[in-house]
Amino acid sequence: MSFYSKFSEKDLIESYKNQIDYQGKASQDLLEEISRRDSMENFMLKIENQKKLQDERNRLIREIHQHYMAKYSKQECFSLIKSDLLSKKEIEELVNIKYAHIHRNIENLKVDSITLLKAFYAILTSSVISFILLIIAIYKMNFLIAFNFFLLIPVYIINYWITRMIVNKTRENLAVFTATFLATLLDVLYFFLFVSA
Repeated sequence: MSFYSKFSEKDLIESYKNQIDYQGKASQDLLEEISRRDSMENFMLKIENQKKLQDERNRLIREIHQHYMAKYSKQECFSLIKSDLLSKKEIEELVNIKYAHIHRNIENLKVDSITLLKAFYAILTSSVISFILLIIAIYKMNFLIAFNFFLLIPVYIINYWITRMIVNKTRENLAVFTATFLATLLDVLYFFLFVSA
């Protein structure tokens, strides 16, 4: 029994492509399993069709992005996009998914007055919470006092997660990134004022 005998057709295709990409050729076991199930020509045709479908999806995604940026509605975008390889339903699903994805990304990057206000609140809140956690960690494990600058990494991570929860945006947002950095700097300041003194 071959190692590849329990692989689905999709898994066989992925294994074949990976071996070609990384080793330059497919293993003999894999080739035998492919030949046992179907002809090598049919298998290669399936890979080629898969590649054509992926290329078509990528083309449509670029087109959808252009329509979104031109402020077309989803319905307008759907009516403008044509494909010989994908069905209307697949195109509509792709438009819906990509419009939602692009909208989320654009909203995430926006820095408005509400985002700045939340970021300021996040700086204060996260720096205090992470400083308290830092002090607890140092007092519970005295050996950490010697490695206090290494503790900036977990402090930064804690500040980021608190800031992310408050602002409701990810680190790609400039306000979140800046707030996290400033909260970590505040923690250093707190450390020198209250612990090192």
